[in-house]
Amino acid sequence: MTEVFDSARDTTPAAVAPRRAPAEDLSARSTFSTLVASAELVALAIGTAAAVLWAGPLPALTIGIATVIGLMASRRHAWRFTPSLLNDLPGTALLVAVPTGLVAAVLTPLTAGEPLGAIKTGALLFALLVIARGITFTALRRRRLAGRDHLRALVVGCDDAGVRLGHSLIHHPEYGVRVVGFVDDDRPLLADLGPKLGSVESLPVLVGQHSIDIVLVAFGAHADDSVVDAVRGLGGADCEVYLVPRMYELNHHSPVSELVDGIPLVKLRRPTHRSASMRVKRAIDVVVAGIALVLVSPVLAAIAAAVRRETGPGVIFQQERIGLNGKPFVLYKFRSLQLATGEGDVRWNIDTDTRLGPVGRFIRSTSLDELPQLVNVLKGDMSLVGPRPERPYFVERFNETIPGYRYRHRVPVGLTGYAAVNGLRGDTSISQRAHFDNLYAESWSLWLDLKIALWTVQQLIPRRTPEAVLPVPSPPTLQGSSDTVAADAVVGDAMAVDTVSAVDPVPTVDSVTTEPAPSSDKRQ
Repeated sequence: MTEVFDSARDTTPAAVAPRRAPAEDLSARSTFSTLVASAELVALAIGTAAAVLWAGPLPALTIGIATVIGLMASRRHAWRFTPSLLNDLPGTALLVAVPTGLVAAVLTPLTAGEPLGAIKTGALLFALLVIARGITFTALRRRRLAGRDHLRALVVGCDDAGVRLGHSLIHHPEYGVRVVGFVDDDRPLLADLGPKLGSVESLPVLVGQHSIDIVLVAFGAHADDSVVDAVRGLGGADCEVYLVPRMYELNHHSPVSELVDGIPLVKLRRPTHRSASMRVKRAIDVVVAGIALVLVSPVLAAIAAAVRRETGPGVIFQQERIGLNGKPFVLYKFRSLQLATGEGDVRWNIDTDTRLGPVGRFIRSTSLDELPQLVNVLKGDMSLVGPRPERPYFVERFNETIPGYRYRHRVPVGLTGYAAVNGLRGDTSISQRAHFDNLYAESWSLWLDLKIALWTVQQLIPRRTPEAVLPVPSPPTLQGSSDTVAADAVVGDAMAVDTVSAVDPVPTVDSVTTEPAPSSDKRQ
C-alpha cells in the first residue's frame, strides 16, 4: 500500500522542486515591504513625538500606537506591480481616522482634554504617512527602472492575453518583473518574445528549477483542469500566483486586483498551510477537543459499558485512514458490532446490517460512535473541521480515477467537513466530495471552520436515517475484482465502516448512480 501514500504526497510541498539557496534569494518582495514599512514607521514616530507637545502624551501616544498596530496588521506593505499613492489614500485616511475619532469622542472627554488636539494629531500623522509613502514609491520605481528589485516570473498561456502580458513586462521594467519564460501546451511563440520552457504539467518543476517568484496564468492551448492541477501542485513553492479572469475586458478593477497594461490580475490566496491562522486552528482544536472530552467523559463511559454488553470485548474500533499529506493514522470510534475477519475493506456502511443491535443502531444514528475521534484531534491526526478521512485502498483508487481527489490531502482531515454539510455523505458522488474538499482547502479561514461547525450541529439535531448499502469494488486480494470499475460509482460512508460483508458483487459503471443523494441527513 506504499503507492497510496506516495500518490498522495506527490501534491505536497515536498513534491515541488527546491527553491534556490537562501544566499541567492535576495527577494525584491522583501525589499519592497521593508522599505515601505520602515518609512511609515519612521513617519509615525516623528508625528507622534511632535503631537505630544500640543495634544498631550495620552491622546498622542494612543493614536500613534493604534495606528502602528493597524499598519502592521494590514497588507499595505505587500509587493505590487504598480504601487500608487492615490490608490492608497482612502486606506491611509481610514487607518488614521478610526483611532483619531475614538480618541476625540471617548478619551479626551474623560481626561478633560481638547478634541481638537486629537484631530490635529490625526491630520499630522496622515500627512506624514502620505509623504513617506510617496517618497518610498518614487525610490522603488527608480530602482526598478535601474534594473534592480525585479521578481522572476513565468507566464502560463500564450494566447493574446499572455503574450500581451509578457510583452508589457519585458518592455516596462517599472513593473518590477523579469519574465523568465512561457509555459503552454503545443503552442508556438514568436521567437523575439521569449523561450517556451515546457508544458503546463511541468509547471511545479519549472518553478523550482528557475527560482520563480510569480506565476501569471493567462489563456492558451492548455485545458483548464490541467492548469488547476498544476497550480495546486505549487502549494509548497515560495511564489505568488496571479490569474487573468475570464472576460477580463468586462472586469471592474478592485482592491484585490492589479492592472498590467490594462489587463487585470487577481492574486490567489496563499496556500492554507502557509497561513499563520493554521497555527491558531491547531490551538483551537486542542482546546476544544480537550474540554469536550472532559465534559462528555460520563457519556463515553456509559456508551462504552453499553457497547461492551452488546458486542463483547473491544469497545473501541480502530481502522487505518489517510490524513494530511497522505500520512496514515489509526482512527478511533465506538464499535457498532463485532467485526468478522477481513470485513473492514469492502463495504461502506452497516446501517442496514441485520447483525446491528439496538445500542449500535442508536450510537450510529446519533453520531455518538464518533466521539472517540476527539482523541485523534488531540493527537494531531485530525482536526475538528476538514475533509473526511478515507481508507488507503479507496484513496489509491480515487487518486487514479477522480479528478482532483489527491489534492484534498493538503489540509488536515476532520470530524466534519465542507462536503458533509453540503449533503455529500452516504451514497453520494465522490467527485462532488473532492470538489468541495478542494474548495475548502483553497478558501479556508477560521470563520469558514466556525460556519461548518455550526451547520454540523444543526444537521445532527434530527437523527439520521439508515443509509443504503451499495456495492463497492473488491480489494486486490479478493478474486474476481474488476479494473473497469468507475471510482465515482464507489459511494457510501467513510466513517461508518467498522464491520462489513465481503460478498457484494463487483459493480460495473452502469450499475449505480453517481449523482448526489437529495437527502442531507446522512453523515459521512
